[in-house]
Amino acid sequence: MKTVLFSDFDGTITEQETFSLLMKEFAPEASRRIVPRLLSGETTLREGVPAILETIPSERFPEMVARMRTMDLRPGFPEFLDFLEQHAIPLVVLSGSLVELVMARLAPYRTRISRVVAAHAETDRPLLRIRSETAGGDELVHKAAVMREYGEALKIAIGDSVTDLTMAREADLVFARSLLARRLSNENRPHVSFETFFDISNYLELFLRNKAVHG
Repeated sequence: MKTVLFSDFDGTITEQETFSLLMKEFAPEASRRIVPRLLSGETTLREGVPAILETIPSERFPEMVARMRTMDLRPGFPEFLDFLEQHAIPLVVLSGSLVELVMARLAPYRTRISRVVAAHAETDRPLLRIRSETAGGDELVHKAAVMREYGEALKIAIGDSVTDLTMAREADLVFARSLLARRLSNENRPHVSFETFFDISNYLELFLRNKAVHG
């Protein structure tokens, strides 16, 4: 059976919740007003994220892209890509952020990533406009729906936030940290805790070896 690995970006591949930081930096007023409603569930991600981003002047978007290029990646990420290549496991990045921001940071690794799924920013008007071909339910990017496109593959997910819950619930094996780990624990859902990509590589090495032996 084919194995596919799905990973969140902000706070997972990056060390910090970079998207949240950028929204607070470039849309402080809208963030103060809307983020608490997102966290309480009063507003959905599908509604709330565009409501914040679409207050940002398009002329400032290059600044956001430049800021993203400076964000630190979680330790072990390049070595993790080596591991995936050795085992012929494709990496699909699923992000509730924007493709342009994700790729600003992952550009050096683009040829090693199978697919990046996120929303898009349109900059041809005075204010940003957000477009997503994969919106669904409450999500700007319906992560579980994208995962289902891969059929009967063994699905491995990596995430850090409650925004990764649908992805985690769809996966056969979940690596979780921070809010996602706590939420999965509360739901009594099995998961593997991690802090670096070295942790994930080490666990997967044993997991795949055991899978090869026992079928």
